[in-house]
Amino acid sequence: MKVNQLKAGAALSYISMGLGYLVSIIYTPIMLRLLGQSEYGLYNLVASVVAYLGVLNFGFGSAYMRYYSRYKVQDDREKIATLNGMFLIIFSVIGLIAVIAGTVLAMNTEVIFGSELTSTELSRAKILMMILVINLAISFPNIVFTSHITANEKFVFQKLVQMIKTVANPFVVLPVLLMGYGSVGMVVMTTILNITIEIINAIYCIKTLK
Repeated sequence: MKVNQLKAGAALSYISMGLGYLVSIIYTPIMLRLLGQSEYGLYNLVASVVAYLGVLNFGFGSAYMRYYSRYKVQDDREKIATLNGMFLIIFSVIGLIAVIAGTVLAMNTEVIFGSELTSTELSRAKILMMILVINLAISFPNIVFTSHITANEKFVFQKLVQMIKTVANPFVVLPVLLMGYGSVGMVVMTTILNITIEIINAIYCIKTLK
């Protein structure tokens, strides 16, 4: 029996939202206790700065979906292939720009944060910023794959992957925190998880959606 992607996707969205709240309620207090308020605050501070680089996507994901939908209706496979390649290049270049901009920011943490942080915290902030920037940069090319999945209305797959990511996150992060690797270990494991999800999306697009 064919699954109604829209209805199933909507149902899974609510389940995913509920799981997200449940995981946050259980996971966040444990993470805070293991990290400590100071290091958690440092992580949030650095993450908020790196988040500004996210505006570099300029809404290209929506543009991709618009043109993809048009070419799909026309069944123009050649234009779809050109579109995929063009946007993959665009997002890869944006990712590279994000890395360059992030590296400049990381090298100037003293200027950005000034006297608010100690020398130890500034050193850790540089490491956190570089890892988060790499995480962000790698996520840009993945926009093509996630947009492609959305445009093809494969909502069940998309929401299931999102749910797996939500549930898996505490299981990959907590052991690292328990071993004493702190915010750096947490960010590294989160980045590895994100890369894994992005690879799954890419494989699904190439193998299943052709």
